[in-house]
Amino acid sequence: MLKFYHRIFIRRIILKNKENWLILLFASAYISISAFTFLIILFLIYEIKKIMEKEIKFEGIFKLPLFMIIFASASSTLIYGSLKEIPGVLNQTFFNITYFAKNLFNPSKELFKKINYTIVFFCFIESIVTVYNYFHGNIKPIWGGVFEVGIVFTLGSLSAFTLFLVEKEVKKKILFFTLFLLFTGMVFLPAKRNPVLGLIVSYTVYFIILVRYANIRKQWIYGLITVFIISSFAGVVYMLEEDNKYKRMLITLIEGKEISESQINEFSSLRWEIGKKGIEVIKKDFENVNIVPIFIGHGYNAGQRLDPPSPVGRSYESIFFISEFINIGLIGLFGLLLMMYRFFKFVLSVKIKSLEDVVCFPFLIFPAYFLVGGIFSGIWDAILALYFLMFGIAEKYYLENKNL
Repeated sequence: MLKFYHRIFIRRIILKNKENWLILLFASAYISISAFTFLIILFLIYEIKKIMEKEIKFEGIFKLPLFMIIFASASSTLIYGSLKEIPGVLNQTFFNITYFAKNLFNPSKELFKKINYTIVFFCFIESIVTVYNYFHGNIKPIWGGVFEVGIVFTLGSLSAFTLFLVEKEVKKKILFFTLFLLFTGMVFLPAKRNPVLGLIVSYTVYFIILVRYANIRKQWIYGLITVFIISSFAGVVYMLEEDNKYKRMLITLIEGKEISESQINEFSSLRWEIGKKGIEVIKKDFENVNIVPIFIGHGYNAGQRLDPPSPVGRSYESIFFISEFINIGLIGLFGLLLMMYRFFKFVLSVKIKSLEDVVCFPFLIFPAYFLVGGIFSGIWDAILALYFLMFGIAEKYYLENKNL
């Protein structure tokens, strides 16, 4: 039955225009995680078929890091985990081979503009749902929880800001600038640190490229930076008022008092305690010379299998040096660090020939949200495979147009 629907879906809908893949994937990502998972699996089947037909080559700046992470995660879970954990591993790491499918698409400005419009449209719907849920005491978008709020609206903010820059009609500029402010404010709504960190890092990279290379008046860019700083400051003030733990920590620091472990745990959402448990696990591995887990980790869901167990279950979610080392070992951790290095080296070397070149920026820059914003909460999301694919298409665009 799956094969039948796959054939109909591919032949009648997708092959007429491969861009439909991206529109459908983004639409489903906002509406239903089940629908998105179904579509991304179909896409992966299609991609693997193209790999076997040698229409897709393994190339790009993420090639080595991705294979290192996938190898460490898959092999360690097969050795130490159980069969029921394999789907989790596939979702977290293997699905990201969508990155290599970038060669299936023609990276045009029209394509990126269409996808930006799709994201802004669905983010507007998400904002209505999220605000409704907020006033009913539960901050969440159509599906997911508070962290999905940060992911959804950071990308929406980047897309709205980009359309504000590239659109020429005054009415459209006003509309997208208003949506940029709305979506940026929504990131602060759950009062969570990591989404805010991801948002700020993403825009820092955005503005660095604009200031260094854009052939536009610098005063105008500095004005936009000022607007973003003021908006972010207002968001931080809201967070301090919304969650007393931030305010208590700030008062303690200002007064110069000694910070206790209980205060650190409260401020870090128990990550201090989780990190200490993780260090104990790592210490045991080195004391017992456990070579295999040292190099490839203990695999998916290790926090429930090791001694001492993680206070929060599946992983030792504290700081990624600890959590990723336990999950994917030295090989996987080095792959992750190499990915960070290659990402920032590539992105910060991009040159803008015209303002229209920024139409790819949301997809070029968005991995920064996870690579930096996820330092304390894990560098993963249910939709990450789509973001890797879009980064690959943006990477291809800048390489083909020699914007480096």
